This record gives sequence, C-alpha cells and structure tokens, in this order.
Amino acid sequence: MEQEKIKIIFPDITGVHREVEIFLHNKPESIYGLKAGVDGSSLPGYSRVENGDLILKPASGKLVDLRRYGNGLLAIGALYQFNGERHCLDTRLKAEEAQKYLSEQGLEALVGFELEFFMLEKIRHYLDSRKQLLHAQPLDNTSLTRQGVGKYFTSINSRVYEVLREITITLTQAGIVPFKIHRENGVLNQYEISFHPTSLLEACDNVILSIKTIREISRAKKLTAVFMPKPFPDDYGNGLHLHLSLWVGARNILFEDEGLSQEGRYFIGGILQHARSLVAFTNPSLNSYKRLSPGFEAPVHIAWGYGNRTTMVRVPRNGDSIEIRNPDASMNPYLGISAIVLAGLDGLRKKIDPGDGVELNLHEKQLPVNIETLPLSLKEALEELLSDHEYLKPVFTRSFIEKYVELKMREVVAERSIPSVLEYQLLEHIS
Repeated sequence: MEQEKIKIIFPDITGVHREVEIFLHNKPESIYGLKAGVDGSSLPGYSRVENGDLILKPASGKLVDLRRYGNGLLAIGALYQFNGERHCLDTRLKAEEAQKYLSEQGLEALVGFELEFFMLEKIRHYLDSRKQLLHAQPLDNTSLTRQGVGKYFTSINSRVYEVLREITITLTQAGIVPFKIHRENGVLNQYEISFHPTSLLEACDNVILSIKTIREISRAKKLTAVFMPKPFPDDYGNGLHLHLSLWVGARNILFEDEGLSQEGRYFIGGILQHARSLVAFTNPSLNSYKRLSPGFEAPVHIAWGYGNRTTMVRVPRNGDSIEIRNPDASMNPYLGISAIVLAGLDGLRKKIDPGDGVELNLHEKQLPVNIETLPLSLKEALEELLSDHEYLKPVFTRSFIEKYVELKMREVVAERSIPSVLEYQLLEHIS
C-alpha cells in the first residue's frame, strides 16, 4: 500500500522555510492530531542542544494537494514546546496576535498579494573558498543584452503557460485563489501572480504555501521558479507587493466615496513614519537591498502617491486598498505583514498625516530634498529597528526584536568576509 505524505512547512525567525515530512498509511480525515518532533537546537536561536526537543503541529486545516507531482500534501505548521505552550519564536504566533489585536479594536485587515518570480530552465549557484558560480539557463535564447526591451503584458512562454495553469488549478483547489497572471518586465521570463485578499493570518499562510507550490510544480516540470529579490545584476527584481484594506464591519475605513479617507491618510502616515525600521522585516535579506535601488521600478523613497509606482505606498486610482510595494519574498510574512499593519495602526492612533501624495517620477535625479530614502543595507535597516520599535509593542516583545536583530546581523557579518565576483573584476590587475 502506497503511503500518504504530509509535508508541514514553517518559516523560522530568520525567514528560512523549514519543513518536516510525515508518512501515513491513509489520508487522515483531519490533520489536527498530527505532530512531529523537531530538534530546536538546529534552528538558529530556538533552543540549546541539551534542551532542544520541540513539537511541530499543523496550524491550519488548509492542505495543498501535490500528490500528482510526487510531493504529497502540504500544510502550514506551528512550533510548540514539550509542555504544550507555543514556542516564543514561532513566527505564525505573531500574526495570530496581530489579528487578535485588530479584532479587539473592532477591526479586520484584508490582505491581497502579488508574487513576482522568474521561470528558468535551471539555475546553479556555488560558493566555497575556491570557487563562486552563478549560472542561469533561460527558457529561450533571451539574454540580458536585450535589457530595456520591456516584457510587461507580452505573451507567456507556451511551456510556462501550461505550468502556470497547473499551479493556479492546484492553488485554487486548496482555497488560495489567484485572479490574474501576466508577464512582468524582467527579460528572463519574469511573471506575476495576483491573489484575492483574505484575513491577515490566512494571507500569511497563503504566501508560504503559494511559494512552495509554485516551486514544487515547476521543479516537477523540469523548470526553476526564482523568487530571490535581485537574482540578476542587469534585470528587474522580484517583489511581493501587498494590498491592504481595513474594515469596521462592512465599511472599509481607509476609503470613502471621493477616494482615500482621513483614516486612510493616517494609516499611510504610520507606515511612512516607520518605514526605515519596517524594512528590517519586509526586506530582511542582504539581497533585498540590491533590488531597492533606482532604475528597475522598485521603490527607494519613503513616499506615497495616487497610481505612482515609484513610491513605497501606491493608492490605485480605481481600487479600494493601498499597495505596499517594497516587500519581497525573502520576507517572513507573519512578521512583515503584522509589522506593516501595526505601523498603520500607530498612524491612526497618533493621527500621523503623510502630507501630499507625490506625482513625480522618483527615479529621476532632480527630486525634492525633503523626501527620505529607505535604508541602503540590511545592517542599516536592523539598526533602525533597534531604535524604532515602540509601535510594534502590541505584538512584538523587545526580547523577540533583539533576538531577531542578533540572528540577522550574523548574515551581515558573514557577508563581510566573502569576496564577490565583482571585486575580482574590479581588481583584475592584481587578482
């Protein structure tokens, strides 16, 4: 008898997607009784080796069926200590607490998201003390020498079309519903899938499950889906744009008949006020800051505008949500989305006005001197988080933030000692 497989996936505090596979004789009627032991000492910052036993349990009844692709069933997990309490670094707990905090104030946040990714034949990367390698094999003869030839809304590669079709069917059957797919600007076959809004917690789950599903189905079809924020030096980066609305009963308080409401302005004001610390959660990788640079449509400046895709916050002219454009897929959504909502609520509470919307193209050189920019590096963002985190107190403890900064700073330190290929090129005369 063929065994059933259930893969339980969770992102750790650093953002790495972890997973445990459980084998069963039959598909269970309910997955809530399942659990698996986890060595917490192997997760950075979670447990000491002499007391490392943790329990991983399914956190939601939602299942993605990947059996036809040889991957069994996929579920979201939560980490528990052996005494039955949730582990303090279980990141899904933060989104649960953020949603509860909203509910206690009579509010509900709805969150939609857009995933951008490249679809390649294959990609290989290798790094040790003797060799560095990055080799991307595109689906066709496209090369980055054709940079500047916009691919937005052009036809989808026929081979990719069939894969995307299977991805959308699989996700929809699991209750994760896309409503739009299109080609993006990236030359090397870049695509975007947009998803309908759901509750804050469900949206976080859906981000993790969607990324895993897209990668697994692509791999089964001998393709590679790359969500890395800036995988190639001379092509567009990948974002994870968020669309937020805030509801009291049946009323979206961020908008009124004429457009953005005063509450909506305050909500945006809070996000912009805390933008430089927020990016420590929404853009938490070293690679994130290679995407957040001028010239490739990623936001660099802390500003908002109607329909303006060069600002950090865009208010669609025909929409009922605000778009946060800086996040990327290296974000742990349980942390990043919760932090954005808390920043917006801080703006509502303190009535932080964001000023006038920007109509300028902020990627042009001549800009008003009063427009701030996002941090230029992960180190700078983490330092901002240490100095600006009071707005996160309803959900994030100081000890959690300090542990997060400590672990992410290890990545900053590690990068310092690794020479890059660019350095070899610049120093070719002595290398």
